[in-house]
Amino acid sequence: MTELYEIKDDDGTVLEVLGADDEPAGDGGRPTGETPGDVDPTDASGTVPLATPSIASRASWGARYPDGDLTLRGLAVEVFVHHSVTAQLSPDASIAEEAEQMRTLESIGQTRFGTGISYNVVVFPSGRAYQGVSWNRRGTHTGGRNSTSRSICFAGNYEVSEPTAAQISTAAAIFGAGKDRWWTRGAPLAGHRDVSQTACPGRHLYARLDDIRTGSGSTPPSPGEPAGIRVDGFWGRSTTTRLQQELGTPVDGVVSSQSIAWRDANPGLTTGWQWVSDARGSRVIATLQRRIGMRSGQVDGKIGPQTIRALQGYLGTRVDGVISRESRAVMALQRRLNDGRV
Repeated sequence: MTELYEIKDDDGTVLEVLGADDEPAGDGGRPTGETPGDVDPTDASGTVPLATPSIASRASWGARYPDGDLTLRGLAVEVFVHHSVTAQLSPDASIAEEAEQMRTLESIGQTRFGTGISYNVVVFPSGRAYQGVSWNRRGTHTGGRNSTSRSICFAGNYEVSEPTAAQISTAAAIFGAGKDRWWTRGAPLAGHRDVSQTACPGRHLYARLDDIRTGSGSTPPSPGEPAGIRVDGFWGRSTTTRLQQELGTPVDGVVSSQSIAWRDANPGLTTGWQWVSDARGSRVIATLQRRIGMRSGQVDGKIGPQTIRALQGYLGTRVDGVISRESRAVMALQRRLNDGRV
């Protein structure tokens, strides 16, 4: 029996329901030898689906879990609109707050189904949009139709809140851009409630579906994209922000609680570094230490000479234990972050 995940209000009304599909047959199935976490970036024609520039990548918000459970072939034949029934952020919310909500949504999907985030794209009241499960990977958004449809999710609860004009415009732009690209030109756009016993996507959003179907729409620039940092050899807030996004740690552009004894010796560490006399270490540095292969006994969240030498060795630059001005190690790190990796 298919497992369902229901979100209800205080009166017992089902606001959103997620469910996994059975394994599809034929071309929709997993290619021989593919594991659930693998990503095949090509569609049935052998071409690579291009990301819409106005949709921020999975790396930008720090995706940590599988990208769906299998690769889908060909174009979707339906598009469904959902709401997340998670925190209702302000239109003025920060990118860091939105990225945190994306990770919350991802954790829900991972906990319930083991396949990471459920929705293909998530649109916030700011109008910014973030890629969830990739367009050619199966999520768990519309039970019984996950293999043949794609999903546009509005972050928040639209049974009680009104969607913003920016959200409607962004969703309209995505729906239009997806024709003959992610879904067939004639693919209908519907609310989740049209095919499931749920109030999703909420009465206020459901009333705006015609505006999404017929509007041309536009979107603001993508937040936090990997190509957004300058390769200058100075490790400041923008480099830390991208590193936090890539490593999946809280995103605030700050490396907290570092020993003031190391500040003057490392002039390439600039804005966003918190220098203190009683350093306790930072989560982003501890995660970086693990990523570059430092032993567990060396993982303390502190940037000292030992960590710098390990990072320089990992990046293949000169090993001297110092982050100088226009540091080659920092440049190498920045280039990797711009490529969406560490």
